[in-house]
Amino acid sequence: MKFLIRGRLRLFPKRTFAYYMKLSCLLASAFLFGINMLIAAPGKAQRLEEVEVTVNLKRQSLKEGIKQIQQQSAFKFAYVAAQLSPYDDITLPAERRSVLQTLNLLLQNTALTWSLNANTIVITEKRAADPALSARVITVSGKVTDEKGNGLPNVTITIKNGGGGAITDVNGHFTIRVPDEKTIVIFSMIGYTSVEIAAGSATPLNIILKEETRSLNNVIVVGYGTQKKRNVTAAIASVPMAEMRDMPISNVATGMQGKIPGVIVQQTGGAPGATPAIKVRGFGSISAGTNPLIVVDGNIVDASVFSNFSSNDIQSIDVLKDASSTAIYGSKGSNGVLIVTTKRGKSGKTRFNADVYTGFQDVSKKIDVLNSQQFAVFSKEASNNAYLDNVPGANISDPNSARPNSYLRYRYPRGDLFEWFNFDDPQKVAAMPTYDYQDMIFRKGMINNYQVTASGGNDNAQYLVTGGYLKQDGIIEKSALDRYSIRANVDINVTERFKLGANINPVYKIQNDVNSDGHWAGNGIINAALSAVPMTPVWNADHSAYTSQAALATPYGWPGITNPVANITENPNELITTNLLTNVYASYQFLKDFSYRATGNFNVGSTRRNAYKTSRMPLNQILPPTQAVGEASSDQTTSWLFNQTLNYTKAAGPHNIDVLLGMEAYKYQYQRSQAIGTSYANDVVPTLNAAGLPSTVSSFRTANTSTSYFGRATYNYKEKYIANVSLRADGSSIFGSKNRWGVFPAGSVGWVLTEEPFMKNIPVISNAKLRVSYGLAGNNQYTDNYPYLATLEADNYSFNNSLVNGLGAASLGNDELGWEKSKQFDAGIDIGFFHERIGIGIDYYKRNTNDLLLAVNVPTITGFSTAVKNIGAIENKGWEFSLATRNLTGAFTWNTNATLSFNRNTVVALGPTGDPIRSNSGVNETNITMIGKPIGNIYGYKQIGIFQNQADLDKFPHDLTSRPGDVKYEDVNKDGKITADDRTIIGNSQPDFIYGLTNTFRYKNFDLMVAIQGQQGGQILNLSRRFFENVEGSANQLTTVLNRWQSEDKPGNGIIPRANQRTTGNNNAISSRWVEDATYLRIQNVSIGYQLPEKILQHIRLQQARIYLSAQNLYTFTDYLNYNPEVSNYEGALTSGVDYGRYPLARTFVVGVNIGF
Repeated sequence: MKFLIRGRLRLFPKRTFAYYMKLSCLLASAFLFGINMLIAAPGKAQRLEEVEVTVNLKRQSLKEGIKQIQQQSAFKFAYVAAQLSPYDDITLPAERRSVLQTLNLLLQNTALTWSLNANTIVITEKRAADPALSARVITVSGKVTDEKGNGLPNVTITIKNGGGGAITDVNGHFTIRVPDEKTIVIFSMIGYTSVEIAAGSATPLNIILKEETRSLNNVIVVGYGTQKKRNVTAAIASVPMAEMRDMPISNVATGMQGKIPGVIVQQTGGAPGATPAIKVRGFGSISAGTNPLIVVDGNIVDASVFSNFSSNDIQSIDVLKDASSTAIYGSKGSNGVLIVTTKRGKSGKTRFNADVYTGFQDVSKKIDVLNSQQFAVFSKEASNNAYLDNVPGANISDPNSARPNSYLRYRYPRGDLFEWFNFDDPQKVAAMPTYDYQDMIFRKGMINNYQVTASGGNDNAQYLVTGGYLKQDGIIEKSALDRYSIRANVDINVTERFKLGANINPVYKIQNDVNSDGHWAGNGIINAALSAVPMTPVWNADHSAYTSQAALATPYGWPGITNPVANITENPNELITTNLLTNVYASYQFLKDFSYRATGNFNVGSTRRNAYKTSRMPLNQILPPTQAVGEASSDQTTSWLFNQTLNYTKAAGPHNIDVLLGMEAYKYQYQRSQAIGTSYANDVVPTLNAAGLPSTVSSFRTANTSTSYFGRATYNYKEKYIANVSLRADGSSIFGSKNRWGVFPAGSVGWVLTEEPFMKNIPVISNAKLRVSYGLAGNNQYTDNYPYLATLEADNYSFNNSLVNGLGAASLGNDELGWEKSKQFDAGIDIGFFHERIGIGIDYYKRNTNDLLLAVNVPTITGFSTAVKNIGAIENKGWEFSLATRNLTGAFTWNTNATLSFNRNTVVALGPTGDPIRSNSGVNETNITMIGKPIGNIYGYKQIGIFQNQADLDKFPHDLTSRPGDVKYEDVNKDGKITADDRTIIGNSQPDFIYGLTNTFRYKNFDLMVAIQGQQGGQILNLSRRFFENVEGSANQLTTVLNRWQSEDKPGNGIIPRANQRTTGNNNAISSRWVEDATYLRIQNVSIGYQLPEKILQHIRLQQARIYLSAQNLYTFTDYLNYNPEVSNYEGALTSGVDYGRYPLARTFVVGVNIGF
């Protein structure tokens, strides 16, 4: 028999480099093998189900089909030419399929079969049936489903080692004939982990295929297209959506925490639907935006869009991190790009899926504060210390009447205001009530989610329609979110070459907001609840009106801390949000290798806020009735984006080329109006028409536009050597006429080592790829849409001895103002061991951002103090690691995903003189940005102890008012004095590293997922402690003050100074005393599910049903004193990591069910 052998065998080159490559890889593999305790078998270089090809036959020969497979893969073929000759009229529509699936389709109506020997596919004639064997042939039938129980069509079913095959129908059912019950049958499908099982294992044979997130043939979405993971040369990562399916979250972005290396997702606040802060590879700017570009089905949107989706709506989230991948987005891509693709319909009969969960949320942590008895002792001590310090001849036993009224805090409650309010009487103190304001403001809030999806279609049209309703009651009383959403899409194959599609996603939300954050004087709920003295009642004596600390404060000079309960109930604040995302596209294939696509995107959003502060709400130092204030505001955002692309794809033997050319136009418009009214006659009608006086009326309008031209070319040789180049030119209305256009080039190369002959003899390594990229991206996220213009503002001037209204210059113009430019280098390696049982990704990057947009000082002779210029530079560099393992396979499976990221940020240049930037966050200067240091350092005095006695005081520089028991600060500049010049860097919010770890387990119909995430290092300025740890004795305190300095014999913990109603020693300046470690480890999610067996499903006539329990934010291990170590009231590059009272995170428990029918 004569065989035709296609391809050429290459010998392993005996070289020193190869020897050391083998040795190092084997050692690394052995090390990882031991760590993960994996049971892995060596595999072939390639598997038929893992390699994709596109074969297009129109009444052509079988030989032509084989030729097309050879051109697109590394497989060789052996066959007898004469046996293939009869098959010359085969039609197979062009579609991306695995080699396994393609081979079975080519041979399904022939007398031929195949077998695999290494990388050679041998085609032979089927043997004549042996009567003895035929007697044992059995027919096996069953159903193949995904993890949710949905039937999977077009799954390839083959007999191991060749011969025979089948494909599942539209519902996932199959039938196949096999020699006997011991025959191994393989079920495979692109994007899913293959299953090998004995034919006689069960009757019927029902198979569950699990999504394979690490498959090299998985498609990753890149800018304006897709690529196979195998061919990606840029730093692109995909969020494992399967790990988010059970998370009871109202904002999808929170589920991404710890899932992607290099991406920081911070839950800075826990209000219903709150959007976390997202940063890719650190802060990319100082005064312009640092948020990544977010693209949802082609629409450019902001991060709040994640509150409009359920995780079940999303097919994939792909994160573009390096310049090679982001440069195609030009001026918008320097901070990274998140590409979100929602789910679309698939061919098959109409399927319905319903997902419902219900549960509750509560506060994940409570803060320990003083009770009334502890506070009475503490406050009395503080008043006496102040009195003795400042009044000559003072005696601790002096009554209040003998103490000067020039400073009322020398006095303390002694029954002179209310009989029960007496700190000198132990019995009265013991009888004082302690009001737990945290219990009063927090609640167990219900959370309910309902979602129903219908999808289906045929070869000509596919559709999907989803409707959802989420109701979330916040953990602070009255706060709530109701979200109504609809999402529908359709894809229509008008002809074989012409395709149309549309997507529409309206969302309607009603939020009841509460004033949780900020100073208690502004009625901030959190700081009021923690600061109000614990015996202050919520109501007055006859419960006819709210009271506050102001009712107890006046005789003693205490602050009038507002009522935390009234701050909730007497300040209704409703926000109604409407959003519509739409997308339409048309694509056309022509001249075999060309395709054209035009896409139109439109996004419109509007909000309406109605708020009212009633006259029943106590204000700072003011008891009701107070002045009522009403507010009505509305805003509207519209944006449209149109792009068109021309794509050329050509496979010529081992050469594969893909070229993309495109253009894009974008326009953004925003307008806002607001009116505030006062002088209400009563609280019956809260709308502005009942206000006697409109105190403020304002409106605002802005817009920007951009036009872009871009191109990309990708080449690979045998999927072994890969190169990618891209170029984009952007013109933006944001910048000056002399610098309006920016050009952003990038390139990357990849080398698939495992395709080299010297790697073929290392079976432990199934995949190894080196990647290097470099490119330039831009940033136009400035806070002003017209920074280059000389602007005007309302002003008054004198005319004919009268004051008249007019306009005056507000800022200097700069027609040379241009882009911030980010240059980034990235080098990475992706390695797979034991048939991808272990997958490792390592990246090193260095990003330099220049021409920062900064407001710099200018000579005051110009009439202005600052002007915006392109000046300044920062650097981010770091390492990213990812690990994915399939630890156990078989009946019991265990998979692990882990990420670890390091980023170091440094300011390289600032302004013409390099002067530091000092920033405020609530009070004074709390942050500083300076050359050679990270952005946004916490700035203040460095505490080095407590002065224990007069000798200690005399030994060290100190404030003129310092006494024993006061704070000891470091003399930073060594001038023998403690002044403002001794302030220094005392912390930074940026962590040393972040990490995430997810373990998933499955046994029969049960599944379990445990996800943790956290960060090591970084600091928080707990600015709220200036209220409840100021040791002044006029507001409640953390229990840490029980360890305060009281005397040389009772020195406390050496950190908390003495109690003093008249602070000395500058004790309450911003200092390291209020800077805390932000390290934490959080049990992010624990979910357990059970898939109902097939017999029960048949009885209740369902395709699938799964019941699950899920706990979110289960517990956080941290030493941080306040609620949330991720907090950031003033999120931004210059002032991040400041806690000034913030809505806490919720801990959530739900039970859910997912059914398909």
